Amino acid sequence: MNAIEIEDLSKSYGSLQALDKIVLAIPEGSFFALLGPNGAGKSTLINILAGLTRATSGRAAILGHDVRKEWRQARAKLGVVPQELAYDPFFTVREMLTLQSGYFGFGKENRAWLDELLETLGLAEKSDTTMNHLSGGMKRRVLIPQALVHRPPVVILDEPT
Repeated sequence: MNAIEIEDLSKSYGSLQALDKIVLAIPEGSFFALLGPNGAGKSTLINILAGLTRATSGRAAILGHDVRKEWRQARAKLGVVPQELAYDPFFTVREMLTLQSGYFGFGKENRAWLDELLETLGLAEKSDTTMNHLSGGMKRRVLIPQALVHRPPVVILDEPT
């Protein structure tokens, strides 16, 4: 099965054609890099896969789940580390991850996994620090466990540098 499957996917914003009949299949277990200049449509494609933007035409699926028709199932299989920093400045790192866990129906039973993520990513010592007191690099680092709180089998990193 393909982790990501895209068939004739197009997206236009008025007269601007951001994506034009993209066809792509990424097998499970693969590492894949989508490269291109600014404005090439990379983030638009990621936003469609994440259910944040609707394609004009075509189909996209995460592990067989259509991102439009089966958006809950598709989104549950996908973790996205976004290009932009997205956080509440007054929440602690742990609170951010707990909140994100709740979006996927996880509660206290997810604490051990959150602790493991914090430890593995060198964030354990910062877990009780509010986001507005973290450096820019640490804020970026928090986006990684935020994308992994629900143990998604497919992970996308948008502009990971």
